[in-house]
Amino acid sequence: MKFPTRFGVGEARGDQQAARQCYKTSVADRGKDKVLMVVNVELRGDMEPKQPQPAEDVVQVPLEVGNSERVFQVGSQLGEVKMGELITFLWSNRDVFAWSAEEVPGISPSMMVHKLSVDPARTPTRQKKRNFAPERQQAIADEVSKLMCLA
Repeated sequence: MKFPTRFGVGEARGDQQAARQCYKTSVADRGKDKVLMVVNVELRGDMEPKQPQPAEDVVQVPLEVGNSERVFQVGSQLGEVKMGELITFLWSNRDVFAWSAEEVPGISPSMMVHKLSVDPARTPTRQKKRNFAPERQQAIADEVSKLMCLA
C-alpha cells in the first residue's frame, strides 16, 4: 500500500494471511464474556429461598368436612357471587385433586413436581411487545375471545 508523506511516497507491505488471522482473532474475542466457574455454592441462613406469599388475604375453604389438612385458599377480594361459584365448582370436582403422590398411581413423581429456578435477587424482566401482521392479530384476538368465553 502506498501513501503520501511529507518526505515523499511511503510504502507499507504486509502479509495478507497474517492480516486475516489477526482480524479473525480480534473478532472472535469481542463477543466473549469472561466467566468465573463456580464449583460449590453454600446457602447461608439469610439466603434461603423464601416461599411466595399471596398478594391478598385468603379464605381457607375445607375440601372435606372435619378435615382441616385439605383446604383450598380462595382470594378474599373475590366477589361473593364469584366466590360462591368457585367454591361450588371446587366442591363438585374435589375427586380430581390429588394431595399426595400416592393418590396418583402410575405417574412418576418427577413428572408431578414443578419448580421454577428463579433467582429472587434478580428483578423480573418484561418481554418486548411483539407486533404481528393484521390477519395474525385478528386470529389471536379471536382465539383469546374463544378462551375467555370458555372460562
